[in-house]
Amino acid sequence: MLNRKDFYTFHAAQPLIHKNAATGIATTIGTTITRYEIRRYRDVRNLADTLAYQVLCTQRIVIPNATAYTPGGANVTLFANYPAVVTNHITLAGAQAQELVDYSPRTVNSSVVTSVSSSAEHGASTTMQHTSGSSTSQSNSFGASAQIGFFGDVLTGGVSVDASHSWGSDHSKSVSAGNEAGSSRQQDSNDSMTVKDWACYTTLDPVDSSPTWVWGQEYPWNVIQFRNTNNTDNILLPAYVNALLTDGTQLFPPSQLSQFGIDFTMKAAWVLKGADSLTVTHAIDYFTATHQLNGATVNASLNGPQTFTVTHTALDLCTYGLDPLQYGGATQVAIVGFIPRQFHVQPVPAAVNNAQITSPTPFKIIAPANNLLIEDATDYSGLTTADAGAGFTASDTALTATFTPHCTSMTMALRFKVMDTEHGYRLYVKHWKTESAGVVLTIVINGDTDHAIVKYVDAFEAEGGENNLLSLSLRNLDYGSVDFHDYLQLGLNSIDITLAPIGDNPANCGYQVRAISIERE
Repeated sequence: MLNRKDFYTFHAAQPLIHKNAATGIATTIGTTITRYEIRRYRDVRNLADTLAYQVLCTQRIVIPNATAYTPGGANVTLFANYPAVVTNHITLAGAQAQELVDYSPRTVNSSVVTSVSSSAEHGASTTMQHTSGSSTSQSNSFGASAQIGFFGDVLTGGVSVDASHSWGSDHSKSVSAGNEAGSSRQQDSNDSMTVKDWACYTTLDPVDSSPTWVWGQEYPWNVIQFRNTNNTDNILLPAYVNALLTDGTQLFPPSQLSQFGIDFTMKAAWVLKGADSLTVTHAIDYFTATHQLNGATVNASLNGPQTFTVTHTALDLCTYGLDPLQYGGATQVAIVGFIPRQFHVQPVPAAVNNAQITSPTPFKIIAPANNLLIEDATDYSGLTTADAGAGFTASDTALTATFTPHCTSMTMALRFKVMDTEHGYRLYVKHWKTESAGVVLTIVINGDTDHAIVKYVDAFEAEGGENNLLSLSLRNLDYGSVDFHDYLQLGLNSIDITLAPIGDNPANCGYQVRAISIERE
């Protein structure tokens, strides 16, 4: 089964490892599972059109009680180091502007249920009915009757005859036609959690609205409310709380969550602007509690915190936010035309100023259908003042690659997502050379350098009736053909196209590309 949301999701499960400062022993106390779902978003509010990304973060923290429950009778006088308080703070870095649009749970002490659902339905069918016929009927009837009687000696009576004829004909014809189509799609996502004898308190940072969740036991001992200590670091518990922990002869356990372990889920959603990559930091503090029988009373203490920091760096929003190529419609074609207004990041070639070289600005462009990303992946280190103009330049009709003495190759990286394994796909490149020397293209698909494809571009634009179109099959599942192959994989695919001059003189070489597309066959 394929989950469509996985195409947009970063997922990580990491252990929470605490290292004892005194002994140096590392202990795994639990696990945190994080998921980021990233979608591209066009913000047209306030009569504007701004590229943004929606990021939905779902984090789950699982911490079992280090002291496992043992069934059976026992004389229990101590409950030690059970989960008591967990705090979790999430911060984002990398965006020029961020807006927290939703988070859950809010401050609660009962239960939390979050759900997302969407559905779409269309209907279509075709019917046609044709009937025709005729009928003819004819009937004839003849009848006679006689009556005889006497009136005295006189004979009386009469005779009557009747005949009838009928004929009929009927013709009928009818034609009916109709069309109906139907399709349905439904998607559900649900996270539910019950908080029993625990509470959740949520605060927002006044500067960036980053959320902090504080989870704490409320019953039988409210660790959030009662945390004042005496001279021996024991918590000062009121008499009614002490009565919930002991009856003077036996010790009562903490809440069931504390006794067996906690499993909490938190969600937050942001809209980010001015960002191509994102770094997310989760700061977790964990406190344990201990209470033991001391005569007719209970000694209680809080221990900690144990601090954990989980960081996910440089999440590529553009790549995670790409939509996969669909099965039908216009979205089965991913096409990029290299015109200035389509660039996410405009290319800027190398420049020399006051005997100082400024490295080129790598371009980044995303298809209008948000299903193809192309970016400059060239390593421009090592350029000197002799390399002015090196790199890519955008014009109204094409993207131009300029080679220099120390810039003898450039790479365009294509990224797209495929959600099927049975259809064929093809790469098209509309391009030509601009100088006397041609260009060699080395095409590496999904990092498979052992099967790199080499193509040569040795024609000018429209030279000799040349259509300047490179066509390369990415998947051909005809098992009876010698061309059977499959370069693609389910999910994200990459194609790296490296350009280099044919010959030793880069000054005699130039290259232009107008459009690149990935199309389903």
